Amino acid sequence: MGEAGQSVIEVLMDHRSVRSFTDEAISEDVVRTLVMAGTRASTSSNMQAYAVIAITEADQKSRLASLCSDQKQVHESAAFLVFCADLHKLMLACRMHEVETGAPGEAEALLVAVVDTALVMQNVAVASESLGYGICMIGAIRNQPAAVGEALGLPKHVMAISGMCIGRSAEAGEVKPRLDLDAILHMNRYRSDGELLPLLEAYDDVQSQWYAERDMHPRDPRWTAVMSRRLPGVEKRRSVGTFLRDQGFLSR
Repeated sequence: MGEAGQSVIEVLMDHRSVRSFTDEAISEDVVRTLVMAGTRASTSSNMQAYAVIAITEADQKSRLASLCSDQKQVHESAAFLVFCADLHKLMLACRMHEVETGAPGEAEALLVAVVDTALVMQNVAVASESLGYGICMIGAIRNQPAAVGEALGLPKHVMAISGMCIGRSAEAGEVKPRLDLDAILHMNRYRSDGELLPLLEAYDDVQSQWYAERDMHPRDPRWTAVMSRRLPGVEKRRSVGTFLRDQGFLSR
């Protein structure tokens, strides 16, 4: 996490998810500064198709934590923010100018809103870490999207994309090794499977050792094996698609 004199690159390279926080509070002014930094992210055609909901009430925080697999970092965090894809205010703009549109039901509108939201979220994460705070993204906010939407009073054309825990870390934490850059950075065209597979196998060795040293994924610690179990797991969130349609993000 950020220390005095660290460059932006150093802050980025030092990122790790924090799942244990101290009881040090974060002032509302700091939260507002972090979110303001988030809003300076790039946004498609200045649409600013996002909303951020800061959870400050203890009961509301507990309610949302229960909807996010009751993860302890949500309970412990000094600040819990919910980042939403938001086309509602754009629909209000259309209504102000008497424009009828079915645009929110188009896949492109959904992508615009999700990308805008992700960019803001990453800005807030980097801003937080630059001030010495730790963060943890909470994708489990999508476990029960309808219940979360009800809890947050989300209007049509708004959906919670991710939560973010922010606070002072109570643990040292470790930077997890990533895939070799050649498995991510493709030059001019996507690499062939013949080039990509050896890179995945090499990462299997690195990640296996990292997991084994921490007694994680004892079933099979190879990254490809872990991901082969993770990817099918998204099927558990089929309610996300239903909620997107109910919220008007996707045409039926």
